[in-house]
Amino acid sequence: MECSQKNHAYMKNYAENPEHYKRLIAQIDREVDFPGYLIAQGYQLLKKSSGSQEFGKEAERLVLQTKRNPVTYFNRNDSSDKGRFFKYLHKRSANFYEAVKQGLGIIQRDYPEPTTVKVSQKNNKRISLEDRYRIGPLTRPNYLMEGRGLSINTLQSEAFKGRIFNAFHVSDNKGRIANIALPKYGLDGNIKNYTLYNRPYRDRKDGKVKKFRLFLNERYEYLFVSNPNINAEKIVCVESGFDAMAYHELHGCPKIFYISMSGHIDERKLEQFLQWNRTVDPSHTLPLLLAFDHDIEGMRYDLILLSHWINRKSNRVFIETDWKRPVMRLKLNYLSKSIAIMERDTDYINERISRGSHGMPEGLLKAICYRDKVLWELDLERIVSLPQHSRTYWRLAVEALSKCFASGILKMDKCPTMKDWNEELISVKKKSSCRLVNLL
Repeated sequence: MECSQKNHAYMKNYAENPEHYKRLIAQIDREVDFPGYLIAQGYQLLKKSSGSQEFGKEAERLVLQTKRNPVTYFNRNDSSDKGRFFKYLHKRSANFYEAVKQGLGIIQRDYPEPTTVKVSQKNNKRISLEDRYRIGPLTRPNYLMEGRGLSINTLQSEAFKGRIFNAFHVSDNKGRIANIALPKYGLDGNIKNYTLYNRPYRDRKDGKVKKFRLFLNERYEYLFVSNPNINAEKIVCVESGFDAMAYHELHGCPKIFYISMSGHIDERKLEQFLQWNRTVDPSHTLPLLLAFDHDIEGMRYDLILLSHWINRKSNRVFIETDWKRPVMRLKLNYLSKSIAIMERDTDYINERISRGSHGMPEGLLKAICYRDKVLWELDLERIVSLPQHSRTYWRLAVEALSKCFASGILKMDKCPTMKDWNEELISVKKKSSCRLVNLL
């Protein structure tokens, strides 16, 4: 895919190679999940017909014409706001180049399927998700073992046994397709939603290979968690349930409670995270490891979760986050207004991030102390592309904030070589298999 090209490749001047940008824009318009992206940005699906979907957010009323390929839109309240997805994105971005970068990132992520709120009919019998989607105990773990590299020991471990299910779909030829259903739990222990997974499939409409991921209802705030009744020694926060299971297997099935944020993070999910943490660790003494993906979005999640935690727990500082891809701007507001304390913390943060084997990486900014606040701008794109040192620097950066304002409870645990923990597990098993073959 063109989006896998290095950043400098698509940041050339438009006038130098307009055809290059036209191809990227066409790719963004062609591959984006426009409705799912709008849902992730806080829009609500108001109306839906066979050829259109209408979304609302504040003063905006966007109508998507979904039968068109690529999908087009128009804003009922702004006649100039219309076109394809890139036009929508460009209108809401700082500049053209920023819109291109955002678009290439957006088409690589998965978003929930939009659903309208249906008015329940009287005397209608309510059908459970389990009955509607034929969800039952895990009897066919093929996708987990073959597609995700997980072992049966992991699936039957104390952490995950009884918390992963099959959802059987009857195909056109009457065969039974065994999807994997990961449940989303409420704090009462009951399942509120599921996400179904399976191998990629080829779409009959356009012939393209697409990921199979299906959210069963609109209750996106709930999280996939492991068994909360174990005597946990630490808490690990990951992006997906598969990352949680892979982490568990790679570390020898330890006594850990896992929380999966399941994609897009919003305030509701952050509240669920805090409440689960309080349930499993009421004394707030267990280490909390951030094991999100080692990419720009995973690093952004680190900062969002860390800031939310600090804002709830600290009586010293309130952190504001301002995200303008690829830069996360942290504004530290001190309750004491003490310049001496702000200077002390700024010096501590800057000293910590310079402790790497090569010192402070070139081109990155240090925290700056002003009279009323501390500002720190983190260019995540530059950090993640650091040769050999991105993980070290990022661990130092996040743990400096944790030690300064959260007693060091929050720590980093990025996978050592791959983007995420599931890829890490698959890579380790491939290498082990290769070694065994060479020995034969």
